[in-house]
Amino acid sequence: MADRGKTTIIRTGTGSTATIVRHNDPDGTIRLEQHGGDHAALAVQSGSGEKLSISQSGASADAVVTQDGACNDTELAQAGAGNSATVTQSGSGNRVVVRQGPAQKD
Repeated sequence: MADRGKTTIIRTGTGSTATIVRHNDPDGTIRLEQHGGDHAALAVQSGSGEKLSISQSGASADAVVTQDGACNDTELAQAGAGNSATVTQSGSGNRVVVRQGPAQKD
């Protein structure tokens, strides 16, 4: 049985950008991973009960997240030299966790 409303996007390499727009998908979960080089992510969630996970690692990480509605959940992790995050929320019960730090050593 397929996972309803679940999407995973993995991008590797330089110049990686992603735009995610989701409206009224209460069972929806999106996971975005961007590794290496320059990356930018724009995510817009409106509705209720949506989940978003963004993981960016490498030299430059930029994420813009907008949540509108109720009980939406976002987790954003950035590891690199140029971390930048902008989060805008309206509605009630929305949650965001932002973790930023230096690049991880192997």
